[in-house]
Amino acid sequence: MKRLMRREFLSETGQAVAAAAVAVAALSTEDTRPALAKSRVVVVRHPALADAAGPDPRAVRGALDQAALALSGESDLDGAWARWFKPQDRVAMKVNCLGLATHPAVVAGLAQSLGAAEIAPERTIVWDRSDHELVRAGYTLRKRGSGMRCYGTDGLGGSGPGGYDTELATSGAIGSLYSRIITERCDALVSVPVLKDHNLAGLTCALKNFFGAIHNPNKYHDNGCTPFVADVCAHEHIRNRLRLAVCDATQPQYNGGPPRRQRWQWPYGGLILSTDVVALDRVALEILERKRAVVGLRPLAAEQRPVRYLESAAARNLGKADLADIEIISIGTDWLDVG
Repeated sequence: MKRLMRREFLSETGQAVAAAAVAVAALSTEDTRPALAKSRVVVVRHPALADAAGPDPRAVRGALDQAALALSGESDLDGAWARWFKPQDRVAMKVNCLGLATHPAVVAGLAQSLGAAEIAPERTIVWDRSDHELVRAGYTLRKRGSGMRCYGTDGLGGSGPGGYDTELATSGAIGSLYSRIITERCDALVSVPVLKDHNLAGLTCALKNFFGAIHNPNKYHDNGCTPFVADVCAHEHIRNRLRLAVCDATQPQYNGGPPRRQRWQWPYGGLILSTDVVALDRVALEILERKRAVVGLRPLAAEQRPVRYLESAAARNLGKADLADIEIISIGTDWLDVG
């Protein structure tokens, strides 16, 4: 696993771009493996991201831009974000508002970064299952007018039960109605989960985040949500649109999830980026397991909560679930330093 270290966080975007460009250039000269040999995951950390009240969106923006340069291998921000998004894209950012929620500042910083791809704010949507859950998590609803949109599936009017498609979509073992936000209102998806453990699946992160995209997730929690998490994400509605995952690991929760349990949160102060959602979840799992070990908790498998769905996702060719197949770039505090 390759690590790219930073002693200081560069809050100004220009400084961040220059520093990350140097880092990416160094990486390209040191690493002679084929570009596609491993899935790349970038973990960027700094105390400025660990504020319990929420990080400053400007700090998030600087961190995301650094990570985007490292992830893409590009030398400038326009080229980095343009690898995944085009100006004509309608981008839907799926957050997680159940229990410990994706922090609005992370989404705000991401929306600012998308400007490098010349995406108008009106072409972006922040969404989850319901308007109520979004408001409870600190988001401001905006269904029309200028600026970035924000609303739940249930906030859609017109046809479809509760904002979902009328035709059942099948994928593997699931049969579900998908949100019309995906099927009708976006070209590109970004999974923006929060890092936390789960009382049944062991982990809820970038993949399981899309349980919030179907009308009947309650039916798919047996066997640690396996293979159902993979099945949901393997459907073309998601698979063909998913461009990027950005995990909020600013204040993760290593036990007691998915409800928020502040006693088991800690200031990791990180963001995790990848175009491979399976690889991102595998790195997130490693962070949780190592934190659990540090505080004296048993591994998730010993708690009868092994994260089985990663292997089923890899089997569906959604990404790589073996750390040996993942290149991890660490910016700032080492990603393995869990405190």
